[in-house]
Amino acid sequence: MSIKNNILYIQYNSLLNNKEFRKSNNIITFSFLGPIGSYSHLATLYYIKKHLKNNTDIIINIICNNFIEIFHTLKLKVAHYSIVPLINNYTGIIKDVYTLIQKNSVKIFFYFDMPINHCLISNNNNLILNNITTIISHPQPLKQCSMFIKKYSWNIKYSSSSSYALQYISFCNTNSNLAAISNKIAAKFYNLYVIKHNISNIINNKTRFIVINSP
Repeated sequence: MSIKNNILYIQYNSLLNNKEFRKSNNIITFSFLGPIGSYSHLATLYYIKKHLKNNTDIIINIICNNFIEIFHTLKLKVAHYSIVPLINNYTGIIKDVYTLIQKNSVKIFFYFDMPINHCLISNNNNLILNNITTIISHPQPLKQCSMFIKKYSWNIKYSSSSSYALQYISFCNTNSNLAAISNKIAAKFYNLYVIKHNISNIINNKTRFIVINSP
């Protein structure tokens, strides 16, 4: 378990040995699609700051590897709330999330729209766009930036989240000619460089996030 800005973080894989923290009266737990720096993570921090700023409870964020794990945290009663993306104003419904909502007993507690500003990110500050061989990201950012991507003959790799893509390239050689699509906040966290800002197909790109809980 780690602590960042007075918020405790725990990986989903560690939950089985840490179920007791959910039973405390002064703890609020959230789960989201990680790792740190993902759009879901930023959405979770936004919700906490806006709606729990005067709350004295301890906040624990559970970092999940995929949407299935997120819903599992609600089923196990180890998360009070989960924050997931439901719909983007360009690509539409996020089908994986919608399907899991239909299959699980959850209630939509709250929703909010968050601006999405995609960037092209590399571990090489001098990387030229035409020299990039492969870009990596979650399918949603890749769809939302398809017009920009089509200008180049890049290979495409998929990751389970945009910040996983950043994690991956952060461990690669700086001569690997790889780039990822994510956000500038995550780029800073992973000590990477934004080589192109605002690459979304539409200027006013937004995703609606929902806060769900188990009734």
